Amino acid sequence: MTDTTYAMSIPPSHAINSLLDPQHAKNQTPHKNTTSKLTTKQQANLKSPIKDVNEQLNSVRNCFNPLHPLFSPGSQIVNYFSSRISFHSPPSSSDEDLYQHLQSLNLAFRSSQVNHNSAAVITDGGVKKSHAATAAVYIWADNSVIKQLQVHSVNITSIEAELMAICTGLIPAMEIDNIHNITVITDSIAAARKILEFKVDPLQNMFIPLASAVKTFLSKDGRNKIHFWYCPSKAEWPRHKLIDDQVKASSCTPTFPSKESHLFSKKKECDNTLCKWQTSFTNSLKKGHYFLNFEDKKERVIKPTYAKGGSWLSVIGFTNLLCTRFTHMTTGHAPIGEYRQRFFPHLPSVALVVKPKFKLKNTLS
Repeated sequence: MTDTTYAMSIPPSHAINSLLDPQHAKNQTPHKNTTSKLTTKQQANLKSPIKDVNEQLNSVRNCFNPLHPLFSPGSQIVNYFSSRISFHSPPSSSDEDLYQHLQSLNLAFRSSQVNHNSAAVITDGGVKKSHAATAAVYIWADNSVIKQLQVHSVNITSIEAELMAICTGLIPAMEIDNIHNITVITDSIAAARKILEFKVDPLQNMFIPLASAVKTFLSKDGRNKIHFWYCPSKAEWPRHKLIDDQVKASSCTPTFPSKESHLFSKKKECDNTLCKWQTSFTNSLKKGHYFLNFEDKKERVIKPTYAKGGSWLSVIGFTNLLCTRFTHMTTGHAPIGEYRQRFFPHLPSVALVVKPKFKLKNTLS
């Protein structure tokens, strides 16, 4: 996947493009040793990163566009309009901060409905187990829904579904006459911030149309502003809950075969690796007899994951000392008698107190 990301993000003039299949060569003249010129038998026996990249590119949508004019110095939105795009989210995840944030959100929404030059866009996106994604949008003005939109996709991640919902709602809202202030209410502020992040990103082809439309909207009138407000689904804010329920109740049958997004392909590969690891780890002969299972409050064994800091870091990562002690306890690798008896049976298992020769400060420096 790392090789694929590199191949998708390199400029068209790079020599590697000439070794890829014609549809991925970015208008480069094919090299004489390109994989497309090999026989079927040669391709079957070939072991090369270029071959692996070709196979993955054939199943993944093109998502990188680092040379788009919008990314050139001096053309980025953040250079001119950063003061007219704002993001609002609670300072912490505590119930008190969330309550205060929702009160402010209520005021912002009411203000957008009283002012005839304002509109509110409420968005939500979700992905079902069938990999079918739904993005729904309500556009509010003058205390009523003036437009409802719903789009579907397949083989994308949740953040892509959220970004798809923001694009679907914000672009038509900016086209409404005499609208100067737009309030976007979403449960993924991270997806909204993508319009200001002009770096090599697997979501580039999704947020380029949105960023271009935002730049046009802000350039049209100095009064035009966009405000993004975070509204988590768990808060069940009434107007957002309506659209959240609609997304959850929507049914869309995906059509196959269909190409995958880069993030979806990456997530699927990681999930498959974790599944294989979890399956093999249930065998005590492979994990040994000294490994302590970590359980949640419902006494369910916590499985390893790469998301949100992993399985255990969120629970034990408060201090370095706690993290170290927990790791020693879980793996049985603490410098205790049992550890020495297991790994150094020829040495005494009684702990010896040795005065350190150097201070910690000197050692670290």
